[in-house]
Amino acid sequence: MTQHPGPPLTPREMVRAHAYPVLAAVSTTALVVIAICLIPIARHAQHMNQCVAKELPTWCIDLR
Repeated sequence: MTQHPGPPLTPREMVRAHAYPVLAAVSTTALVVIAICLIPIARHAQHMNQCVAKELPTWCIDLR
């Protein structure tokens, strides 16, 4: 990281300078974790859909 020319940054300026990258990293991490947590739910739903499709007679399924 390059040095800031001039007087040293105040704590407020440091927060302002680093807030966006920190928040972007936190939100990206949260989205990845949420997506990973949804994988088992999606697999279960797919399995249940396959079970229902096998059990229902073909005349029961409306294919419009």
